Amino acid sequence: MISTPVQFDASDLTLINSKITSPSFTSNNWSDSDLSDLKDKIKTHYLKVQGNKCPYCQQIIRSSNGRYWDIEHIISRATQKNFMFEPQNLCVSCVDCNSRKSNKKTTTSKASQNLPTNTKLYLIIHPHFDIYEEHIMTIKAGFYYLSLKPKGEKTIEICGLNRFYEFAEYNDDVADDDRIFLLSERLVKEQDPKKKLALRKEIAYLALLCSIES
Repeated sequence: MISTPVQFDASDLTLINSKITSPSFTSNNWSDSDLSDLKDKIKTHYLKVQGNKCPYCQQIIRSSNGRYWDIEHIISRATQKNFMFEPQNLCVSCVDCNSRKSNKKTTTSKASQNLPTNTKLYLIIHPHFDIYEEHIMTIKAGFYYLSLKPKGEKTIEICGLNRFYEFAEYNDDVADDDRIFLLSERLVKEQDPKKKLALRKEIAYLALLCSIES
């Protein structure tokens, strides 16, 4: 969870206000050249407070190069332009998660003036309002994730966290075998009874699939 949102100084706020009060203001203004320094400030801040960790796939990428990181709007700026500069609607995410998430719906709120801060109004894990581990168990970052709650499942879907298996071009049999192995490793280390139960259920489910398919 991000505990320290970016803070804007007086000159930042003046620039932001000039954008959002313009009659021609759209989500495309994010690409305006005069926002370059502000976006650098946003990216630098969140890379630091997030420890170079993507809030969705949990991978740590030590490089700060733009090829690896995008400024992320949790509620898409294309969906709601008025939240484009809201600190709690901003973070950084890896390019792949940002691309997969794109402009997909992330909230049930219809708010357009004030950013919704109630976590129950978000469909996915919110980097500022949610504890990731309560919703997704990371079996191995960049490889396999286990949803613990509906919001975790939706995050896996919207951010395409199953893409790691797609990239590896695993077939279903190999994928299930590898998952059982990873889940079993995690089960040995896990101390939380509820998470141990979730792991056992997932292992049993995958084992059943393997026996049916064999």
